[in-house]
Amino acid sequence: MIITPDTRQGTADHADDLARIVRLRQTYLRMVPDLQAVPDIPTPVVRTASIMFTDIRGFSRLTERFGDDPAGLLDVLNAHLKKVIRSILICGGVIEKFVGDGVMATFGATDHQPDHVHRAMAAAIGLVGANEALNRRCAAGWGFRLEVGVGIASGPVVIGAVGSAERSELGVLGDAVNIAARLVTHAGPGEVLMTGTVFRQVSDMLQSELTNQSAVRGRTGTLEIYRMSLLGGRGALA
Repeated sequence: MIITPDTRQGTADHADDLARIVRLRQTYLRMVPDLQAVPDIPTPVVRTASIMFTDIRGFSRLTERFGDDPAGLLDVLNAHLKKVIRSILICGGVIEKFVGDGVMATFGATDHQPDHVHRAMAAAIGLVGANEALNRRCAAGWGFRLEVGVGIASGPVVIGAVGSAERSELGVLGDAVNIAARLVTHAGPGEVLMTGTVFRQVSDMLQSELTNQSAVRGRTGTLEIYRMSLLGGRGALA
């Protein structure tokens, strides 16, 4: 590649963004109790990334089932999350936070990952498969199966501090985050729902179908939403 002045500037800007993201994450990994004592918190960084949300189907009913044994519920949930987390991490994803019984993960929001869409899809396939393996091993003893759905969207996001000096955390915000969070609520057991942007990146490798859903709650406008079923089922899109 011929390095022109513009290319050098772009490379420098990219390196600066990555350095600021690393510093942001290190700041919050230290669990700083008072951000006023940290005067050099890096400014927010905008990146193009893929966002994934996972969710256990029917977890409220499962919680009721364990009404007298909440510790048992935690054991089951952690057995599932262990599989989910490993599938995401080995594909280069970052666990941003736990959302109830699921997780929010990003790909390309920290490291330079031009293939962040493919990484997110590989993680989705891996975690659905790992969860199914867990079911084969434990469902008979549990007396129930754990069913997981996944939502994936891709687009610009901002990484920065959310909150105030009294209470703050590192946040990842953007339209793609909102869309992925909404998609996962409609994903059936063993299904991955994705936007058209994601689908077109992986369409030559995976079989997916366009759904009849074109809107997500809390967002104006319409979207192309594709479904990939990994367990042969078809979850209803309510």
